[in-house]
Amino acid sequence: MWILTIFISFILGYLTLSVSYYGLFCVASLFFKTTKYTTEELEAVKKSSFVILLPAYKEDGVIVDTVQNVLKQNYPKELYTIAVLADQLQPETLEALHQLPVQVIEVKFEKSTKAKSLNFAFQHLKEHDIAVILDADNHIETNFLLKSNLAYVQGGHRIIQAHRTAKNQENDMAQLDAISEELNNSMFRTGHQVLGLPAALIGSGMVMDFRIYREHMQAIDAIGGFDKELELSLIKDKTLPHNKIYYLNDAMVYDEKVSDAKVFGRQRTRWISAQIKYGVKGAPSGLAQLFKGNFAYFDKVLQFWLPPRLLLLGGLGLLTCLSPLLGLPYFIYTAGLFASLILFLTLALPRKFRTYKTLYAFRKLPLTFFSMLKALFNFRKGFKSFLPTPHQHSQKK
Repeated sequence: MWILTIFISFILGYLTLSVSYYGLFCVASLFFKTTKYTTEELEAVKKSSFVILLPAYKEDGVIVDTVQNVLKQNYPKELYTIAVLADQLQPETLEALHQLPVQVIEVKFEKSTKAKSLNFAFQHLKEHDIAVILDADNHIETNFLLKSNLAYVQGGHRIIQAHRTAKNQENDMAQLDAISEELNNSMFRTGHQVLGLPAALIGSGMVMDFRIYREHMQAIDAIGGFDKELELSLIKDKTLPHNKIYYLNDAMVYDEKVSDAKVFGRQRTRWISAQIKYGVKGAPSGLAQLFKGNFAYFDKVLQFWLPPRLLLLGGLGLLTCLSPLLGLPYFIYTAGLFASLILFLTLALPRKFRTYKTLYAFRKLPLTFFSMLKALFNFRKGFKSFLPTPHQHSQKK
């Protein structure tokens, strides 16, 4: 009986830590203030040179449209280069790209990964001041480079994560994915920045000093989750500022959200695989960095050991339903944790999502929860091969 008691206490302790961690940064995000600039202020700053990297693995359906969007920047044309890293694109797509003012770098690997494409590109690019990394489906606002340049030149920020948000919300699944994205922004970016910690990288919408990015990418050959390995490398670098990664909340990157349950499961399998990999890999160095005073690194590794929010929410809901079998105190405690998590997530959710449409979309939560469970059990697939998320043409809505 005592073994069961210890096991239950351990589970409740882990869940309490998880809810407390998410809750802390949800509340902190409420104190984040966005700095906005006039067009005159954006234009007045000395202009840096940019290279915009677009890794495109079999992204024939979206890459041309993305390039056409990026070409609309309110920025001197001679100061930014668009480089498409073409991995297994169709001949007609390549022909269409060659008709546009972009640099096409064709890559071919036995096993394709985004990290391989990016490192190959650096060998064929001339040096710029700043590198921007976008996904093949990403659209950006017309002042994106102006805002990034201001943060780089005037703010002195060398590693910047822009505000990635939903490009489409055509059904309940896409709506839930959009909500998840904004909750990530609240907890892992605005909340962290408020408390003096580096914001989290996403993998796209990243803006970095060209040399810093090239240097840290050279050692990365990840199958999936290259952004996590990159983030750990940057946070560990003592030559960079303490709060190394800056969140530029008003520089918008519009990302296509998953609208299909099967694709959702595939994408989450890749994410969970990366989370488990870097959680295990980073544990020893996480503790070592903590004792060296690098709390930011420890915090990042700790994130890998926490359950994804959807699994935590669904798991607490199930546990609350079953806890009366263990006694009233357990029911009160688990119900309190469940209610607290819901409250924290509600506080962190942007006002635009506090609508009846969101409540209606919640009917798909059980489906997404079981998709996450399946992804958890299939996490080893992400260790063996890259699991890209297929995209389709969709304009920002």
